[in-house]
Amino acid sequence: MSVLTKQHRELKDGLLTVLRDVARLADDTGMQTLSSKLLRERIPKLEEERFVLVVLGEFNHGKSTFVNALLGANVLPAGITPTTATINHLVFADKPCAKAVLMDETQRVVDPKALAEWVTIEGSKADKVRYVEVGWPAEILRDRVTLVDTPGVNDINEARAEITYNYIPRADAVLFLLDSSQVLKQSERSFLEQRILRRSRDKLLFVIGKSDLLSPEERVEATRYVRDNLQPLLGAEPMIFPVSARLALAGRGSESGIPELKNYLQHYLSDERGRVLLDNASSDGQRLCAYLRQNLGIKARSLGLTLEELETRIARVQKELSGKQQTMRQLQARIVAESDAIKARIRLDLEEFVAAFHTALPSEIDRASADDVRKYLQLFLQDTFKLWAEQEGDRVASELERLAEQIIQITNENVQQAMATLAAELGPADTRVDLQVDTLKYDVGVFALGALGTGIFLFVNTFVGVLLTLAAPIIAVLIHSRMADEIKRQAKQQAEQAVQTAAQAILPRFQQIVDDFSARLADFVTAAGEALHRGISEMLDRALAERKAQGLDVAVRQREIDGQIEELRKLEERLDEIRQALWAPPVESDDPVGPS
Repeated sequence: MSVLTKQHRELKDGLLTVLRDVARLADDTGMQTLSSKLLRERIPKLEEERFVLVVLGEFNHGKSTFVNALLGANVLPAGITPTTATINHLVFADKPCAKAVLMDETQRVVDPKALAEWVTIEGSKADKVRYVEVGWPAEILRDRVTLVDTPGVNDINEARAEITYNYIPRADAVLFLLDSSQVLKQSERSFLEQRILRRSRDKLLFVIGKSDLLSPEERVEATRYVRDNLQPLLGAEPMIFPVSARLALAGRGSESGIPELKNYLQHYLSDERGRVLLDNASSDGQRLCAYLRQNLGIKARSLGLTLEELETRIARVQKELSGKQQTMRQLQARIVAESDAIKARIRLDLEEFVAAFHTALPSEIDRASADDVRKYLQLFLQDTFKLWAEQEGDRVASELERLAEQIIQITNENVQQAMATLAAELGPADTRVDLQVDTLKYDVGVFALGALGTGIFLFVNTFVGVLLTLAAPIIAVLIHSRMADEIKRQAKQQAEQAVQTAAQAILPRFQQIVDDFSARLADFVTAAGEALHRGISEMLDRALAERKAQGLDVAVRQREIDGQIEELRKLEERLDEIRQALWAPPVESDDPVGPS
């Protein structure tokens, strides 16, 4: 049984025909990667009419708890700390079941009660998992809806961040989860602008989670703030739902906002699903057609040159490419040098902080009563260190963000300059090859602030516990001391040692954050350089091989390419017609849900 209307079923059949023709044409022209993408991903998804609803949000925003609230049960492991390490597919099943798809494509049956072992950061098997599929009898999952829980978009762990970034293009609709404690942070705004809005503007719903922590007035103000800031970016009024997953799971659904969201989703899935599904598929088809057309243009131009002319032009392109590779190596060295400078400054800042702390602490203790020293010294140490770490973290984040922006800008300029040279030497006047460098897993510039904030949050809050341990001798001394002077004397002595030990513990954690970040930035440069070299070299090698081919009839081959370009033009026209038809007024006699 199809979930599409009669009109959409007809458009789906036409779209599948076009996409299969595009895949065949890509295969005929040697673009097997493009053909494989269509045949393995987009076409099967469209055939199944599977609608993918993805939940996105930053690390520690309660995405798994929110998914559980939508399902009406505690299905996924969730807690007060970030847990999700894998992509989790939630699909409809008559009874609970689960399976893990491993990195080697093998599958394992999983006990739904033992999911934590497979899907959480602490789980012993999570690093072997590509994704986990959980079957559950929830109404929202009926009719081939897949609800996807993801790791945080700013997860400081590269592997977990990568699987989230790479999954975004597969979404038919996105539920973007914001935290009520700080709605629409700069890192979230940057992520939306850079990764979501340019492709998914029309399929975004915003959820303000943990809304039970806000008063009614604060909830209204938070919603207004999100609306006012997102409307200019979206070009339309955003859909915003304040919800409390905690209240929903506690049986207080009427207070949670979850029923309102589910009602909207039910309407969305019944009325807009087909249009969104087909529009996403046809849009992907158009992008792939454009890439195919650009590469056919390069082939056609090369055939119009003599072998000598072609080799001369290729040499000029290779010279440009060699220069860009040298620039990439210089960027790598710059990343190392500036990261080392940042780490040196952190060390200096910490030394100055500890020195000032040691100078001020005795007078602070002298001014306080012995009883206050006994009660509050431990908290004073913790709060002072935590404040410094947060302020230093903000500074480090800003510095690395600025470095990343500069490096990424220069890298992208290098890529564009090299591609411009290629287009000038080998491209027709109306063809500009746009090499798509896959930067999703390395796009640290966009997520720098968020990722660093996460790292600092994790280790600073963990460090509070370390300080408790470090402060234990102080507490023991103060408890056993009876004389006020003795309490203050020993407090000064023990606190100074605790502060020194804390400083020695906190410095390597800061340095590790800088090292991890700079490594990801360096990986971005490497990936861009390799993609640039590989993309151009492959095109040049194919063009040169064809011109050198024994018995090649250039005129015949030119007619073949011209025919392929013309066929592609007709396919692009058909895709455009399908997209226009999707947004045309519905036919009155449309059968809302007829059989396939």
